[in-house]
Amino acid sequence: MAGAGALLFASGNVLTAAQVNTYLMDQTVMRFADATARDAAFGGAGEPTLAEGMLCYLNDSNNLLYYTGTSWSALGEDDQFVLSSQVFG
Repeated sequence: MAGAGALLFASGNVLTAAQVNTYLMDQTVMRFADATARDAAFGGAGEPTLAEGMLCYLNDSNNLLYYTGTSWSALGEDDQFVLSSQVFG
């Protein structure tokens, strides 16, 4: 469930599978050797499905990409990011 938001985990909490899938995984940048490895990680039986806003880093090209909902797009120097009312880029 992409877009679940953020959750502050307390020391000693036991994480459920649902919490790992909805919170922990949504708060990470996935790292792959290359685009082939990235594409192979999604859509199969028991694998996650792609969701708009996912981020990944490709080791072979040193690129940070985001999923638009239909395709992966590289983050470029001209891109702007709005985080906590601050503009970066």
